[in-house]
Amino acid sequence: VAKHLGKNNQVLTLDLKRIHRFSFWQQIRAFSPDIIHYIPGPSIKSFMILRLASLFCKSSKTVMFATHPDIPLFLREIIRFIQPDILLVQSYQTDQILKRLRCKTAFFPLGVDIEKFEPASHEVKQDFRIKYGIDINKFVLLHIGSIKSGRNVQVLNNLQKNDCQVLLVGSISVGVDTKLLEELRDSGCIIIDRYLETIEEIYALSDCYLFPTLNTYDYLGRSTAKSIEIPLTVLEAMACNLPVITTNFGGLPRLFQEGSGLIFVNNEDDVYQALEQVRKGVTANTRDMVLGCSWEVVVKRLESIYDGLVNSKGTD
Repeated sequence: VAKHLGKNNQVLTLDLKRIHRFSFWQQIRAFSPDIIHYIPGPSIKSFMILRLASLFCKSSKTVMFATHPDIPLFLREIIRFIQPDILLVQSYQTDQILKRLRCKTAFFPLGVDIEKFEPASHEVKQDFRIKYGIDINKFVLLHIGSIKSGRNVQVLNNLQKNDCQVLLVGSISVGVDTKLLEELRDSGCIIIDRYLETIEEIYALSDCYLFPTLNTYDYLGRSTAKSIEIPLTVLEAMACNLPVITTNFGGLPRLFQEGSGLIFVNNEDDVYQALEQVRKGVTANTRDMVLGCSWEVVVKRLESIYDGLVNSKGTD
């Protein structure tokens, strides 16, 4: 966001880890921004921090990405009193919750780097399989994400078969379900549990991308999925023109219509049928579907939202 905004605007980026330092707040006041945009939200803590920042710069308009809602039911009413000027939401569910609290919202997907993530030729695919030790003759089903039961990755166990190789890239730095990790390894899934700077190579060597995570919530009304509501991995896989099998998670059904290699599923049985459909031969055109989410396009829309806030006269 900052990189593309910086082409036409003055941008100051601040690390929230430094929020307890006086210099953090000095920088905000000295910069005197037209817009204060809080990225990792929303939670009650993020609402309070952004509210405090707006008090430091009373002329600034405030914006928050609602990518990963974490707001317990019993605290939601507080938002009425500390809400920003606009919340950029990714799903119908979050949109409805915030509108009931009289927040101003707009649907807004995150962007994908369409230059870094691009289709790979057959030759490139084979070369990367050799590099990572993946059988060049198998059908490779990919998932990228944390190894936790809340992500529903346990379905990968049953998809690992003789001629189908499941490949899971999952960081253990954010915590991991060790029992689930061992079950996946025992079933034959290949797991890469380290940071990969060239993650695009993993998409390139794969035949299909699967996002099995469900819309589930705990007793406090918080999502148990541990994922942003429009998963970047789905956008990246589409940018690589892979067939994509995904649940109706978050804002994906709002952003995309099924077809051209994108298949929505509701349960594990649907996954099997979708996978069989892909393996029989699906003409994927998922890259064209996701071009509207390139960072260049997305940031232009973001600038338009900023302009609307800065130039508003206090009325909707």
